[in-house]
Amino acid sequence: MPGDGREIGPLGTIARVALGLTAIVVAIAAGGIGWWDWATLNAFVLVGATAARMVVAGFERYAPDAFAARHWICSPPGCSLIALLVGLAYGMSAMTPAADGDVVFGVWLGASSLVAAAAGYGGCEVLAFPNALTGRRDRIGCLLFTPIDAAEARYRGRTARRPALGGE
Repeated sequence: MPGDGREIGPLGTIARVALGLTAIVVAIAAGGIGWWDWATLNAFVLVGATAARMVVAGFERYAPDAFAARHWICSPPGCSLIALLVGLAYGMSAMTPAADGDVVFGVWLGASSLVAAAAGYGGCEVLAFPNALTGRRDRIGCLLFTPIDAAEARYRGRTARRPALGGE
């Protein structure tokens, strides 16, 4: 979408909002959510942002070629970060009276998808909070949204080259 700073189009936005709302509702309906869950969730945003920055920085320094695969279904940085965040969510829920890690991770994933939709961020939703907190636009491949965004970009590219109706 030229000029407005959004990296995603309407379909990518709708997909992120749908996933975000679904993840939040399912996580809360499955395990309920108490005040410890909210506290753990807030801490998880900060810990997750730090972990994301470390993973991205590590791949930038030691394996920069891995970012060339960011348009794959699951790039090495993306898969590494998702695995780390799932482990952190379950670890944090084991160390606190918070509910299961799936509640923390599900609500966080849902909220991240909503942040990505609002910001027009075209990378993996797991970087939406870290990017919002740091003002960066780090990008890694995304299992779900990369194919949607790529197809939508190709479609927008084709329609932008089409001549106007009326013979102008």
